[in-house]
Amino acid sequence: MPVVKPISDLQRNSGAIAESCRKTKEPVCLTKNGSASLVVMDAEAYGDQTRALTTIQEREDHIQRTIARGYDDLTNGRVRPWKQAKAEADRKS
Repeated sequence: MPVVKPISDLQRNSGAIAESCRKTKEPVCLTKNGSASLVVMDAEAYGDQTRALTTIQEREDHIQRTIARGYDDLTNGRVRPWKQAKAEADRKS
């Protein structure tokens, strides 16, 4: 859960906000007139979060391509019954 502070705190205490971000690895949400205005976070935590999101997106893209390939195989008749596929696999092993 991010810490919420008025944006004026950034002007007065930027060092303390930066230190809080570094220590907790949590973002600080800065508000202006009671509404969210900016989010400040530690650069290392941002990099970690960005890498994690990239990894998730790559996995989801792979899954989507695999599903599309399977659907294409199904719609173009490139499938066979399970028993036939299993029998062929058993013969190869």
